[in-house]
Amino acid sequence: MRQFAAVLLSCALFSAVFLTSAPSEAYADTSGQAVVDDARSYIGAAYGAGGFDCSGFTSAVFADLGVYLPDSPGGQYAYGAPSSGKAGDLVFFNEHGYGISHVGIATGYGTVIHASTYYGTVVESSMQYIPGYAGAVDAY
Repeated sequence: MRQFAAVLLSCALFSAVFLTSAPSEAYADTSGQAVVDDARSYIGAAYGAGGFDCSGFTSAVFADLGVYLPDSPGGQYAYGAPSSGKAGDLVFFNEHGYGISHVGIATGYGTVIHASTYYGTVVESSMQYIPGYAGAVDAY
């Protein structure tokens, strides 16, 4: 009977430790580099029908890591704490002069990974080529 109780206790401890952590708890230990690495795995994915728009792309990357973002660039801009644009941060652009219109993920090296209407895919490009930089948010 003691052996059965010991096995039962071991199973309960295993379950408590390994099976009950919420995604946000697991994500809390994730670095900005993990966000960048996941974002890079999407490079080449289609834009638009059957693919991503900019906020759909960022939402997918963060969802992979257990963080669920609003589904618009403006909603994502309001989601996190203002930041300097370090690796893994969301970076925002006002391309048309009337509010947040585009979002991507900073790599920390002056580039951003984003779903580009120009290229029709998810790409990594220099931030200097995207007009209207509006700021960055730490969403993790």
